[in-house]
Amino acid sequence: MRKPRIAIDAAKALSYVGQTVLIEMAWDAEPESFWQCTHIVGVLLPTADMKGSPYFLGVELSSSTRTPNEIYFDDICTIRAMRYRDRQGSGNVLGRMTLTHSEGSGAALPAHRDGCFVAMNGSTGEAHP
Repeated sequence: MRKPRIAIDAAKALSYVGQTVLIEMAWDAEPESFWQCTHIVGVLLPTADMKGSPYFLGVELSSSTRTPNEIYFDDICTIRAMRYRDRQGSGNVLGRMTLTHSEGSGAALPAHRDGCFVAMNGSTGEAHP
């Protein structure tokens, strides 16, 4: 069964240019959808006299070549623009998102502050006056 795709209009598409986004994509030939983190560098919106589908030009953050790839709107199930960390360091980088279920333990990873390990109670072990 095909996972539902989102509808992206021209104004919304242009608002993603220059943003880093998390995209869930699904292809008809693949049984599972997948996620990728991409920096959107451009968008192609065909006119009525052009053939083809609209797409983003995006550079995948894990790419070693840094070459933009086409990300067709028809393949996108979910797209979320990433935000910058707030000054309190809460770690919120995404807007509201539905949590996915995984087979992992669900245990949190240890926190780090300026490259140092931070204990569960938030102490770095250093004395503070």
